[in-house]
Amino acid sequence: MYLGTFVTCVYNPDRALCRTSNDPGAGQPVLADCQPLACRNTALTPANRQALNGHLTKLEEALANRDRLAPYVRHRLEEQHRETAAFLARHAPEYAE
Repeated sequence: MYLGTFVTCVYNPDRALCRTSNDPGAGQPVLADCQPLACRNTALTPANRQALNGHLTKLEEALANRDRLAPYVRHRLEEQHRETAAFLARHAPEYAE
């Protein structure tokens, strides 16, 4: 298990996106290739959820001045906002009634 600010990785090499199938170092994740918003090894703690929501707020603040941003920067921030919001929506906690 690899604890992080935004996600917690419960590393399973059979389903990890951070390595190739012929990777000799399959016992460890390749953190440079980490894809936390798409990987099935991702788990969220309440602290991770809070950090992601805080990051989403910062993205919204940056995008509030979208007319002042260079087109490529605006596009990347919008893309990151969209992906983060979708990830949080897909992984919303389920509460028993």
